[in-house]
Amino acid sequence: MSTSESTPYTGGHELKSLVINLASFLLIVLPFGIYFYLEHAQTLIAVVAGSFALAFVVPPVGWMRPHPYSDMPGNRPKQS
Repeated sequence: MSTSESTPYTGGHELKSLVINLASFLLIVLPFGIYFYLEHAQTLIAVVAGSFALAFVVPPVGWMRPHPYSDMPGNRPKQS
Protein backbone atom coordinates (compact mmCIF):
# COMPACT_ATOMS: atom_id res chain seq x y z
CA MET A 1 0.00 0.00 0.00
CA SER A 2 1.48 3.32 -0.99
CA THR A 3 1.48 6.38 1.19
CA SER A 4 1.60 10.04 0.37
CA GLU A 5 5.32 10.07 1.25
CA SER A 6 6.27 7.36 -1.24
CA THR A 7 4.08 8.46 -4.16
CA PRO A 8 3.21 12.18 -3.97
CA TYR A 9 0.45 13.51 -6.19
CA THR A 10 2.14 15.82 -8.68
CA GLY A 11 -1.00 17.08 -10.43
CA GLY A 12 0.09 16.15 -13.93
CA HIS A 13 -1.67 17.63 -16.93
CA GLU A 14 -3.48 15.04 -18.99
CA LEU A 15 -4.37 15.60 -22.61
CA LYS A 16 -8.13 15.44 -22.07
CA SER A 17 -8.12 18.06 -19.33
CA LEU A 18 -5.99 20.38 -21.45
CA VAL A 19 -8.33 20.02 -24.45
CA ILE A 20 -11.38 20.66 -22.24
CA ASN A 21 -9.70 23.77 -20.81
CA LEU A 22 -8.86 25.02 -24.30
CA ALA A 23 -12.43 24.45 -25.53
CA SER A 24 -13.85 26.25 -22.49
CA PHE A 25 -11.48 29.17 -23.02
CA LEU A 26 -12.53 29.44 -26.67
CA LEU A 27 -16.19 29.43 -25.61
CA ILE A 28 -15.55 32.31 -23.19
CA VAL A 29 -13.62 34.29 -25.84
CA LEU A 30 -16.20 33.59 -28.59
CA PRO A 31 -18.50 36.60 -27.94
CA PHE A 32 -15.54 38.97 -28.10
CA GLY A 33 -14.33 37.39 -31.33
CA ILE A 34 -17.77 37.72 -32.88
CA TYR A 35 -18.01 41.33 -31.74
CA PHE A 36 -14.69 42.32 -33.29
CA TYR A 37 -14.79 39.99 -36.34
CA LEU A 38 -18.45 39.73 -37.26
CA GLU A 39 -17.65 38.69 -40.82
CA HIS A 40 -15.93 35.55 -39.46
CA ALA A 41 -18.67 34.60 -36.98
CA GLN A 42 -19.51 31.25 -38.59
CA THR A 43 -15.84 30.27 -38.68
CA LEU A 44 -15.38 31.20 -35.02
CA ILE A 45 -18.46 29.20 -34.01
CA ALA A 46 -17.20 26.24 -36.06
CA VAL A 47 -13.82 26.40 -34.30
CA VAL A 48 -15.49 26.35 -30.87
CA ALA A 49 -17.80 23.50 -31.88
CA GLY A 50 -14.84 21.57 -33.29
CA SER A 51 -12.84 22.07 -30.11
CA PHE A 52 -15.68 20.67 -28.00
CA ALA A 53 -16.06 17.74 -30.42
CA LEU A 54 -12.34 17.08 -30.04
CA ALA A 55 -12.63 17.27 -26.25
CA PHE A 56 -15.45 14.72 -26.40
CA VAL A 57 -13.41 12.30 -28.56
CA VAL A 58 -10.07 12.47 -26.70
CA PRO A 59 -9.84 9.48 -24.33
CA PRO A 60 -8.87 9.93 -20.67
CA VAL A 61 -5.31 8.63 -20.85
CA GLY A 62 -2.50 9.03 -18.37
CA TRP A 63 -1.36 7.68 -15.07
CA MET A 64 -4.11 9.48 -13.12
CA ARG A 65 -7.11 8.19 -15.06
CA PRO A 66 -9.81 6.59 -12.86
CA HIS A 67 -9.23 2.92 -12.15
CA PRO A 68 -10.76 0.53 -9.60
CA TYR A 69 -7.49 -0.32 -7.81
CA SER A 70 -6.40 3.22 -7.02
CA ASP A 71 -5.00 4.08 -3.59
CA MET A 72 -6.72 7.46 -3.75
CA PRO A 73 -10.49 7.20 -3.09
CA GLY A 74 -11.21 10.20 -5.34
CA ASN A 75 -9.55 8.48 -8.28
CA ARG A 76 -11.80 5.42 -8.24
CA PRO A 77 -14.64 5.16 -10.79
CA LYS A 78 -18.05 6.24 -9.59
CA GLN A 79 -20.30 3.38 -8.59
CA SER A 80 -23.69 3.44 -10.29
